[in-house]
Amino acid sequence: MEPSINKQLILDHLAGKSSPMQKRSIEVWLQDIGNQELFYQWLAEWENQSPQYFPELEHKLSDYVRFLEKDPESIETSEKENQSVVHKKSWLHWLSAAALVLLLGGAAWYGQNKLFYKAYHTSYNETQSIELSDGSTVVLNSNSCLRVPRFGFGAKTREVHLMGEASFSVTHTTDDKKFIVKADNNLDVVVLGTEFTIFSRPRGAKIVLNTGKVRLHYGEDNARKEVTMAPGQLVTLDKTGHAKFSKATNLQPQKAWAAHRFVFEGTSLEELSYLFAENFGLKISIEDEELKQLTLFGSFRAETAEQLLKELSDAARLNFTTKGDTIVITQN
Repeated sequence: MEPSINKQLILDHLAGKSSPMQKRSIEVWLQDIGNQELFYQWLAEWENQSPQYFPELEHKLSDYVRFLEKDPESIETSEKENQSVVHKKSWLHWLSAAALVLLLGGAAWYGQNKLFYKAYHTSYNETQSIELSDGSTVVLNSNSCLRVPRFGFGAKTREVHLMGEASFSVTHTTDDKKFIVKADNNLDVVVLGTEFTIFSRPRGAKIVLNTGKVRLHYGEDNARKEVTMAPGQLVTLDKTGHAKFSKATNLQPQKAWAAHRFVFEGTSLEELSYLFAENFGLKISIEDEELKQLTLFGSFRAETAEQLLKELSDAARLNFTTKGDTIVITQN
């Protein structure tokens, strides 16, 4: 009979007291994402209560530096011959130790990253509504990730990390605590109380401000720049960080996401290829250069990539042929 998983069992496991059967049960139990969240809470409690061992890396590295600084010419030839085997073993020892330090360091970083941040993920063609502990809400678009500090959020910090696209409705605090969204493309969005949408992917970034006030920090031409946005404004950043300012035509894109609606306002077929890659994980191939510049207008509701292709095919009179994970577009 498998043991039931509870807090005490996990604490004993972390202390190295679990049996092989208990370890196997814990492995199965951890396959559930909800259980992982509980595990990290107990892990944090255990680490706070249990003293940890940290190797004397500084002392060992000092010994290593002194070893490297030895002058080979000052060592007698006979002594070198007698100690050649020892030196070889020493080198192997140091290389093994260095590899172990890197491995432990990488594992520690990964563990701390999962320990201190809760990550919300969406798969292709999926959205998720998230309510943060400070009362702010986030609508996460497909193929995106939001990382939120597990401890101290709202009290010590209101800083989150975004990869992908999300809409934010930020709650104002009595002490005017700033809410900061850190994104790719060297972009930081600093807000007090407002509604806005951020798109941040490798090809660039877009920020739409619905209401309130936000301040953008971004990098352009190896310089750090800052700009304050006005409601109804759209700021687009390319991969190099150059900013373009315009009026936003759609201030609430998250409503379209939730309804699985795709809105095209002069969207080129080349831009469409990014949409399919980011929302469905599919590639688009367009061999005709003129066809790449064809623009699409309209609003289409589709639950799947196939449904969207059918809608676009009827509206734009285009042929779509699927080959594996690639969609080939030709003129009808």
